[in-house]
Amino acid sequence: MKIEELSERDLQEAVHHLISDPSVVRQTQSGKRIQILSPGRHNFHQGPDFLEVAIFLNGSVIVGDAEFHKNTSDWEKHKHSNDKNYKDVILHLVINDDSPIFDLNAELLIIKPDEIKKAWQELKDEIQKETDLSSIEDLQHFALLRLLRKTAEAQKLLRQFGLDSALSKLTEEFILKYFSRRKRPIYSSEDLKNIIKSIGKSSALKFLEELESGYCSYIADTLYRLLKEKISIEGAHLRRELILNCVLPLAISLANEEARISLFLWFWSTPSLHKYGILKRKYPDLPQNFLWQQQGMLEYMRLYGRKPNIVSEAIKDYGFAETLSFYRQGKSPFKEFE
Repeated sequence: MKIEELSERDLQEAVHHLISDPSVVRQTQSGKRIQILSPGRHNFHQGPDFLEVAIFLNGSVIVGDAEFHKNTSDWEKHKHSNDKNYKDVILHLVINDDSPIFDLNAELLIIKPDEIKKAWQELKDEIQKETDLSSIEDLQHFALLRLLRKTAEAQKLLRQFGLDSALSKLTEEFILKYFSRRKRPIYSSEDLKNIIKSIGKSSALKFLEELESGYCSYIADTLYRLLKEKISIEGAHLRRELILNCVLPLAISLANEEARISLFLWFWSTPSLHKYGILKRKYPDLPQNFLWQQQGMLEYMRLYGRKPNIVSEAIKDYGFAETLSFYRQGKSPFKEFE
């Protein structure tokens, strides 16, 4: 199969599938590191090919639209520059970079033909199964929403109470909610109090203090070590939950751009410890291979099936743009990253 044999619609479908892996770090034509956290919705009407794409560019989360062309010059040929429908394009995906575009304030990402062919074959081989969540892309939307929501909550506590108290409060709130939903608790009240007390003296706090002082080396290695190092008498499962729901949001809030890139990469690439029974029963056809997949399903369940628009609903409900300094809505201020 050759690229030339695929229709424009097939190419778009293949590219959309290709950019749906949030753990892959790519490099734009300008040399910036980029992760596509959510590939957005495929647009079958007038305007950009993919709407509400979430990218992680040089340490900032940016939400906007993306357009795919075979050639860079197609942007001008299709007269997108003067079309208001394309004003929020933050990412231009192309196969051939044949001509510079001086009036496009977006990042250029070149996609190799072999990657598109592989993605198309994967799409053909996929067995589509019905589920409440319509696709793995939906899962990414909800995983990102959950991570930003928890980070916003952590950042508010940091500003109000400082690091030590913020970590203790997040841990206490998480443990109380977590165990209030369990029919047969495996920890006593005294055990839980010890965990809350001990996290303020653990390596997790030291890691956060280092991030606060500008530390940005060996982030992934440190997080994997924290997953194995006991805080108190907790098991591996609870410890992983505490790192994911309490330590990571605080870490993202405290991190500089370099460290934040590593933290996001860890979130999108870390395998899950085991499958959640409640998720397996509710969504038997969705994978639970990675932490972010489980987090996406949990956030979907939390919203009782509501499908929020990451740009409008998340901003309105959670105030990410006002709370998180690394979150951008709509047109990206790319010049800030030069």
